[in-house]
Amino acid sequence: MKDVVKSSGNPAPQGRPRRRRRNLSLYYLMLFLICAGIFLVLSRTVLFNIKEYTVTGNSIYSADQILNAGGLHEGRNMYGINLDRTAEKIKDKLIYLESVTLRRKLPDKFIVEVTEAQAFACCEYEGSRYAVITKNGRYLETEQLGARAGLILVTGMQLKNVALGEDFESEDETKKEIILELFEAISETCDGKITSIDITDRTNITMKYDDRIDIDFGSSLDYEYKLRYITAIIEENLSPEDEGEIIYHSAAAGASFIKKEDLEAVNQPQDPPSSDGSETSDGGSVEN
Repeated sequence: MKDVVKSSGNPAPQGRPRRRRRNLSLYYLMLFLICAGIFLVLSRTVLFNIKEYTVTGNSIYSADQILNAGGLHEGRNMYGINLDRTAEKIKDKLIYLESVTLRRKLPDKFIVEVTEAQAFACCEYEGSRYAVITKNGRYLETEQLGARAGLILVTGMQLKNVALGEDFESEDETKKEIILELFEAISETCDGKITSIDITDRTNITMKYDDRIDIDFGSSLDYEYKLRYITAIIEENLSPEDEGEIIYHSAAAGASFIKKEDLEAVNQPQDPPSSDGSETSDGGSVEN
């Protein structure tokens, strides 16, 4: 005989547990999204309101001036502040700030770190006006009637579109690139020693060192090497009292120094010969 096995009841449908699991996953996802939304709303309204500001790196501007420039005040929600946009807003209003960094410190503190701009050079423009710029070429002051003492005086730049807080521009873009490279090299090699730069002819740049030594720098080619070489000559071979002119020839020929008295002797106009053919001397005509 063949055994017959009877089943008890109807078999459970196979798809129901999977459907339950999908429903639970959807439920948890919706619950998570609702909680996240509530937290987001609270974080921008009730939670994380600022109770304390810390401002560092400032000496020119007060903490209140910096905070007011960015619209920062106690009670403001820290996550309602766009960090990049607020930093730019502060920089635009306060010219003497080079950089501004904003940081949140949970739960209720806000940190403002600033780096103040340093005046590096004074550029002549439009014949008789002067503009103070940073090492990176941003205008700090314009429309000045005289050069500011203690800064490098730059002539021959052909500035255009001079405006406070903006980066300086030149009619000759190559001059702009050259002067910024020279600023960087001067800052690293002989900071505070170069007192003037004339870049009227960018193939024949001249400088003055310590207001006592003229430098015929030539073109900007190998500017960093030339600046280090010339600085080494002045600091190692010349005395602090020496005055005159350094002419850079080439990497192979080096440079030569001419003392001030020798330059004056060369440039001294010669007395014309006397009417009787004899030469004159410092004392006047020479008698026969």
